[in-house]
Amino acid sequence: MVDENQTGFDVGLSDEEKEDLENLIKTFREEQFISSPDADLKDVKRQVEILTEQIARFSEMVLKFDKRMKSFYEIIRLYHQKNEEMNGRIDTIIKFVKSRTKL
Repeated sequence: MVDENQTGFDVGLSDEEKEDLENLIKTFREEQFISSPDADLKDVKRQVEILTEQIARFSEMVLKFDKRMKSFYEIIRLYHQKNEEMNGRIDTIIKFVKSRTKL
């Protein structure tokens, strides 16, 4: 169940991770907890346990995504640094060639 309006941005999740995330979201949406003043304490405790488990799973997925984004950021930063270095070298060569032709 993927939104058809999404762009082709790949965040690096495997098919299994995407399916797991979709299942978690679907489960979270389907489980509507109704709290009433007459609710049994056992039911309330069970609801809290289920919510705690779901939050733990979502947190784990967010942490995995965060690690990948940090790696992605580091790659982009190093790529930019390399480009800046190469541009500096090219500028130096151009200046050198221009200064030699003026002689």
